[in-house]
Amino acid sequence: MKRLYISLTLLLSFFLFAYCGDGTPVIESIDGNKITTASFESALDVALDSLSRTQNIEKKNVIRFLFTEEESKVPQAFLQLRPEFKKRKFFDRYHEMMVVKAAADKSGFSKRSDIKEILKFQEMQMIYGMYIAEQIESRIKITEQELNQGCQELRAKYKQAESLTLEQCYDAARAQIKGRKSEEVYKSVLDRIKESVAIKHNDKFDLEKYLEKEFTIPGANKEEAPKAEETKAPEATTPTTAPEATK
Repeated sequence: MKRLYISLTLLLSFFLFAYCGDGTPVIESIDGNKITTASFESALDVALDSLSRTQNIEKKNVIRFLFTEEESKVPQAFLQLRPEFKKRKFFDRYHEMMVVKAAADKSGFSKRSDIKEILKFQEMQMIYGMYIAEQIESRIKITEQELNQGCQELRAKYKQAESLTLEQCYDAARAQIKGRKSEEVYKSVLDRIKESVAIKHNDKFDLEKYLEKEFTIPGANKEEAPKAEETKAPEATTPTTAPEATK
């Protein structure tokens, strides 16, 4: 749930107010920026596309799991997400995001250098994952024979798979085959991506030596050892003799 919220917030930050004057009915205006039916429905499409790409699941299956499939056949993770995609709940979240973003922009929060750096890093992480996933997708070919065999294996291994339609069984088999093939081609895809970019190492910089030293993080260093005088062993004291017993 949290992951979806972060992804949706980040993606919408690039075009929250992009649909002003799109010709569709205006729902409301926030600091002069209009929320139209088109902008709201586009936000839903972005959220679905985000889920599809980040979870590496076909968009049609994301839609099926969230909206049309019987609950007994929906993966647990999507069952938990279903309430978030009810129209009223989704609008409340979208409206809340618009309001908070408008307030953040007005206060100058969005322009702070530290916030820009965080968003830049999150954007880089998302592009990294989505681009690699798309490149892997283009390399994977699944034949009808593989789907048929995968479906038979699922029906033999899982009792609940016996009640699936042929299309549903093929979708489940496709997901498993896709996951396996993705692992097989990942390294070659990453190598090809690297080959498409000009990387020039600085021969004068000793990268290995630099990486051998851990990060220096203020406040995270080990406590300094106590000074010598503080650790000096206490001087031995002359033992007190027991008093002589009285006669």
